[in-house]
Amino acid sequence: MKEYLAKLLKALSEKNQAMQTALSESAAEGATPDEATEAEIQALEKDISALEVNIERTKKQIKAVEEAEKKGFQEPTPTPGQEPEPKIEIVKTLDKGIGFAQYARAKLASALAAKNGNFIAPVDMAKQMGFGDEVQDLVQKATVGTTTDAAFAAALVQENRLVGEFVDLLKAATVFDKLTGMRSVPFNSTIPAKTKRGKASWVGQGAKKPLTNPEFGDVKIKEHKLAAITVYTQELMRRSDPAVDILVRDDLIEASQILIDETFLGVQVETDVIPAGVLSGVTAITASGATAAAYDADLQQLEDNFLEANLSLDGSYYLMSETRAARMGRIRDALGNYYFPGMQGVNKELNGRPVITSQTVGDKIALIKTSELLLAQDGGVDVSYSDQATLEDADGTIINLWQENKFAVRVEKFITWAKRRPIAAAWIDYSTP
Repeated sequence: MKEYLAKLLKALSEKNQAMQTALSESAAEGATPDEATEAEIQALEKDISALEVNIERTKKQIKAVEEAEKKGFQEPTPTPGQEPEPKIEIVKTLDKGIGFAQYARAKLASALAAKNGNFIAPVDMAKQMGFGDEVQDLVQKATVGTTTDAAFAAALVQENRLVGEFVDLLKAATVFDKLTGMRSVPFNSTIPAKTKRGKASWVGQGAKKPLTNPEFGDVKIKEHKLAAITVYTQELMRRSDPAVDILVRDDLIEASQILIDETFLGVQVETDVIPAGVLSGVTAITASGATAAAYDADLQQLEDNFLEANLSLDGSYYLMSETRAARMGRIRDALGNYYFPGMQGVNKELNGRPVITSQTVGDKIALIKTSELLLAQDGGVDVSYSDQATLEDADGTIINLWQENKFAVRVEKFITWAKRRPIAAAWIDYSTP
């Protein structure tokens, strides 16, 4: 435990040093941090907070053990006929998602050892790296169970919990999963979608009754797979350092989160590889400016797109970047009152509708009605890894894993969505200054 504490303290020192460096750059310029620096600072604050919590836990455990040794505690012998006192077992708990990251690292480290001619089973590697029983059970989940074994499904329970924690964290990070009200449907299905609302009529005595049927079309739900890849050095993967677990977890979540949100809020058409963005086929409203009057006029036009299509705005959400939301929240009128009074605080609101913020939204404000969206997804994720592949990033840079002594982790998830009708979303484009 003392060795573990030393590693935690070292990791905390490194994070604090990085924080000081980031802050000193802004201080030298005499300005507040820019967006990139602010994002880096927030990530460091999150890591520092997690490390400080684990340091305090570890110190308490060390103190408890030392005090017990000083007292020379011995378990009392129960008198005949008396039940023994129940034993208290201290179980070390991990922060959410860390178990999943350790599971991935154990498999990676085992593969690396095998490449060097030293075969170590993944479960044994998990033991060597000091990972807990729950992670070891997940690594060794492919055991054969019998109906006579009361714990034969325990590994499956561990998988569901640790993988579920990772999925929960991913959902909490995405704009996509903060939207509620989407209609769940199965993969590879055809869903009838209403393209025109039906309308009843008053009928005179003896007159013909008019048709009131709405018009329908078909929406095909395909099966799409999301894959996010992060690259690490082999030396980093071998370290039994808790800070590495946090790094792997956060990297896998961030890579998946960015890809889901950018695809969901994109303008691309559907292919066999990628689902259509909710803004596909939607003509953007060109922003008229960033003053209160300009925002007001553009938002009115945005909402009119729905109203003119005879579509209610109930259950709709505004989406925008955190930067834009902050700027709108600071606008005041001549009397000093906030022009958009719901845009301050954590739970923001604009024109009576909830606002979801994320930098992934970029230079746009979108209005989305979730009941007009169809969603298909499975509940888990698959993890794969390689040190042989040649990768190309978004900028066209080629990375040869074997040549650079690096390892890539790929997280895959089956997920897709589709619009019941084109007016499920509308947006204002602020990309032109």
